[in-house]
Amino acid sequence: MKKQKLAVAFAALLTMVGFSSCLNGDNDPTVSPQELMRVNGGTGFYSFTSAYGYTVTPLNMSDLSNLSLQSYAIVQYSYDSSVLEWNEDKKVTVNNVVSIKDDFTFPKAPEADAGNAPLYMISSSMAQPMYFDKYNLFIPVTYYYKNSSDSDDLKAELNSHSFALYYDPNDAESTDGKLLLHLRHKVADTEVQRSDYGTEYRHFNITSVLSSYASAHGVSMPDKLVIEYERSSSSSYENKTSEKLEINYKSVFEQSTVNQ
Repeated sequence: MKKQKLAVAFAALLTMVGFSSCLNGDNDPTVSPQELMRVNGGTGFYSFTSAYGYTVTPLNMSDLSNLSLQSYAIVQYSYDSSVLEWNEDKKVTVNNVVSIKDDFTFPKAPEADAGNAPLYMISSSMAQPMYFDKYNLFIPVTYYYKNSSDSDDLKAELNSHSFALYYDPNDAESTDGKLLLHLRHKVADTEVQRSDYGTEYRHFNITSVLSSYASAHGVSMPDKLVIEYERSSSSSYENKTSEKLEINYKSVFEQSTVNQ
């Protein structure tokens, strides 16, 4: 099976976790960071806030007029580092914006029909789960889709996929140290033949989950998050298996200087 890039493919941005930047040349003070950022405002009035607290405002706002962004995006921008500090509010030239779709989180056990499509994977050497702060989790979901040379058909296909995270406060596998989450994937039409797969980040606000976990276990933060998901080597839901991915949580925010 050939791996295809989604229309919203991250390309090199997939490897970005937190803050990274590059110089355009030895004597050129222009830097071009790329970051996971919170989206502020709406079309024509966008600005972007970093996990480190500073906000960047586009100088080229008109170039973003056709974008319809949700809560978060991966943003690549440029500015003169001889004049501006990396961690201050500033006006910048935005080079690229990749919107991240918001998905659902439920503080309850998943029902039998919570999912109807498998995933290929949720972590790889190119993309791992990441946080903006302790309440906002981003999972790189690699899923099967039907490719199309028609951009409208491809957009409709990608929009037919939705994801949800579930947390069951009564789940015996969730302990004082580990918070077990169940990730489920649904497609609008299960009869469509999907033979390609690609990766995109999805955003989950886990505030309600953390609140339920704290009430059940008496601790504010788990040591780790365990993400259980349904995986298959094909798009068939009949051949799915349950897989788990364990990621650090508490240590990330004890050591981090970003927003908590």
